[in-house]
Amino acid sequence: MSQSRAAPAKKPSPNREKLIAAARTLFAGRGYEAVGTEEIVRAAGVTRGALYHQFTDKRDLFRAVFVAMLMETGQEIFEETMKRIEHDREDLQVGTQVMLDIFSRPEVQRIVLLDGPSVLGWTDWREVQRPFHLALIGHALQHLVEEGLIPEQPLEPLAEVISGAAMQAALAIAEADDAQAARETYGASLMQLLSRLGAPSNG
Repeated sequence: MSQSRAAPAKKPSPNREKLIAAARTLFAGRGYEAVGTEEIVRAAGVTRGALYHQFTDKRDLFRAVFVAMLMETGQEIFEETMKRIEHDREDLQVGTQVMLDIFSRPEVQRIVLLDGPSVLGWTDWREVQRPFHLALIGHALQHLVEEGLIPEQPLEPLAEVISGAAMQAALAIAEADDAQAARETYGASLMQLLSRLGAPSNG
């Protein structure tokens, strides 16, 4: 359990952002295992010492890339969903479809879905994502409660179940031979599941 949480950086600096940006590009292109620390520091234009001043090891750097990508995708999911909906009750169904679109991108698939569980370990992989998913899905569920479309209830368990279904769909798409066909199939299945919660969306 002690290895599931990386030590924080000693002194955040521009070098940290350079390392995260360089590592993100390399990890997305070839995968975590195929990329060495020497290549990362060379691409970032920093010294090896700078890497270990900011991160304990390559895994710690990967975790920082992973978290940065989650924050970025979370913001994009929220903003894109707000653009597409006309009523708050559409938030959940539209938002999960936006999430599947974003999680179908090769960069996100490689880092978040394919390498993430193996590099971080299943427990840490889930726990890092948990607040991100609960915030987005919990927000959408609260709209359904406010409109009387689902009963007042603890929303966290329901958000966990929906998050699990959405992530399983995203994983299936990432691992499919025909990603586009899988996106359509799993997207439709997720929509059927969520159509039980509130009115059908316009998306």
